[in-house]
Amino acid sequence: RRSSDLVYGDTVYFYMTADAYEYDAAGNIIENSYQKIKSLNVVSTKDMINFEDHGEVQVTKSAKWANNSWAPAAAWKNIDGKDKFFLYFADAGGGIGVLSADSPLGPFTDPIGKGLIRRDMPNCGNVLWLFDPAVLVDDDGKAYIYWSGMGLRGCRLADNMLELEGEQVRLDEPLPEGFKEGPFAFKRNGRYYLTYPWVRKDTETLAYAMSD
Repeated sequence: RRSSDLVYGDTVYFYMTADAYEYDAAGNIIENSYQKIKSLNVVSTKDMINFEDHGEVQVTKSAKWANNSWAPAAAWKNIDGKDKFFLYFADAGGGIGVLSADSPLGPFTDPIGKGLIRRDMPNCGNVLWLFDPAVLVDDDGKAYIYWSGMGLRGCRLADNMLELEGEQVRLDEPLPEGFKEGPFAFKRNGRYYLTYPWVRKDTETLAYAMSD
């Protein structure tokens, strides 16, 4: 399942969807409904060869309003002179929440007590699944969040990283038909990139779009 990485200092942290096996009454493993995923696994590395396991972030124990913790996006930002860390997660396909911490390893807490992105918000009701958040913190400190699920939306994050600011923009219309889910945004050499799965008939590939 989808994971997110965060580079901080000389360390890369990976936050991974913690798929949980599901069983029938006889104890046999059954097809995964993904409804029992309530935490994220965290590992880190300094050399991309040796990894340290840091255990789990118990997402739904912190965000008690949420039922699931799918497809996280991790980010950090210096706010008022202090580095703060954020985990954005999908509550199944129904919305996106955020946890915050003073360390990349937590403890993570629920700073707003509700979903950050919800179905009752503009331009959200017509996205089939509200999940797969992606976050870009630009060189000037401004941050942006993207979310998807048979539709792609984006919005600037407020300076505190805990609120949406300004208009929510529909981004899938300029893309070739076949956008599905799972966007990832980054910046390289002054250009902005958006990668995403592209489905054409029975073939799924990884595509990308660019912007100034």
